[in-house]
Amino acid sequence: MNATVGADVESICRKCGDVWHVIVAMIEGDIAKVQCKQCNGLHKFREPGSEGAAKTTTVKAKRKTPTAAEKKAAASTKPKGHATIEPDLSKPTKPYKFSDSFAAGERIDHKKFGTGVIEDILDGGKMEVFFPDGRRVLAFAKSEPTLNTLKEARPAWLDDLKQAKVEE
Repeated sequence: MNATVGADVESICRKCGDVWHVIVAMIEGDIAKVQCKQCNGLHKFREPGSEGAAKTTTVKAKRKTPTAAEKKAAASTKPKGHATIEPDLSKPTKPYKFSDSFAAGERIDHKKFGTGVIEDILDGGKMEVFFPDGRRVLAFAKSEPTLNTLKEARPAWLDDLKQAKVEE
C-alpha cells in the first residue's frame, strides 16, 4: 500500500461506524493507527470488509449516563406545557411577597418570572408555582400556629391551677 501519515484512508470505526479516517501511525510501511474524522477516536486500522470490521456490529455503544436535568424531567409526572390546577379567576392577581400567605389556585405576579398559578403548597413554607417558562418552587411565610389549638390540647385542670396561683 502506498500511504503516508496524514493521508485519508477508509477504515471502520467501532465507536461511531464511520469509514473516513486519517492515518496517524505506520509501522514498516503498514498502517498501524488511524483517527476517525467523525468522532476523533483513535484505533487500529481495520480495512472495510475485513474480519476486524465485522465486529463493529457486535460492539455495544457506550451508555451515556443521564444528566441531572434528564433525571429531573423523567421523575416529573406533571405536564410541562400547562398548569395542573385551574386558576381562581374570581380573585385578583396578588404580588409575590415572602411575608404573605398563599393558597393553591391563586395567581401571583412575580417580578422576575411574571404571572403564575400556585399549583401546590409544599411542606416547610414552600409552594410550587407554574409560570409560562416552567415550574418554580418559591418560599413564603409559614402561618403561625394558632393559640386556640394549643389551648384545646391543654388539660382543663392546668387552667384551674394557674387561676388559683393568680388569686393568691
